[in-house]
Amino acid sequence: MDAKHILDRVSYHAVYDLSILDALEYARRNGFAGIQLAVEAPHLSFESLPDRQIQRIASFVETKGTYITIHAPDRTTSLFQPSEYLRRGIRDYYRALFEFASRVKAPLVTIHMGSPVTFRTDTKPETVIPEEDLALYRKAMQENMTAVIEMSGNRFLICVENDEINEFNLSVLEPYLNGGGFALCWDVAKSWNSPETEQFMLSHLRHVKQVHLHDIRRGKNGLVRSHCVIGSGIINFSRYLNWLAAADVLDYCIEVRPRERAVESLGALKRLLSVA
Repeated sequence: MDAKHILDRVSYHAVYDLSILDALEYARRNGFAGIQLAVEAPHLSFESLPDRQIQRIASFVETKGTYITIHAPDRTTSLFQPSEYLRRGIRDYYRALFEFASRVKAPLVTIHMGSPVTFRTDTKPETVIPEEDLALYRKAMQENMTAVIEMSGNRFLICVENDEINEFNLSVLEPYLNGGGFALCWDVAKSWNSPETEQFMLSHLRHVKQVHLHDIRRGKNGLVRSHCVIGSGIINFSRYLNWLAAADVLDYCIEVRPRERAVESLGALKRLLSVA
């Protein structure tokens, strides 16, 4: 592992900060290279920002040597959406989000593919999606992914996170990876206990451009909690970081909230890399 290479690219997930500038200043004071902006938090949404504020953010990024990556909303902007009426709204949102990302010089925007609508039954333990619906979902995903790529205009990378990844999603996504339209965001905790997901990410390491770092802890009641301080749980970060040494990762985002716990996690990461 190249410790300097990693630490020069560590951000934290800005969610509970007072503003985007407040988050950027906190990142700079506490040894982070940048922030991942949670635009789904209403008070951090780009939609409420006056033009002069966006200019101040862009100026801060340019003059202070920091960066902003953006995490798009999870399920509300699902690429599975087959309804043309709802898709218009999702595409309008992405169009505006991408314009903001370009203005603040974001190197990447991370999205979730989303998931289909499922209905439980009294006859089977699992949910089953009708074949005719799968065909409609596949068509909708292909159209939505193509539209997202076109709207980005090669101004930044679009990373797809391994959230709710399954065989169906991957079969649709893979051609867009190989064609250069999408990159990957590897949330290592979300691939924990999923050998299939890990194998997919390992076989596509050249496409991994962002990594999400947070730990998993088991509670006394047996329930699993994620987004915990690095080193406080069961994730073997050394193993993942050794694997990722072969990837050209642009951002290692510590997804631990609130930001004081992200600072703790940065310290743990430094100790892990033997540079503390």
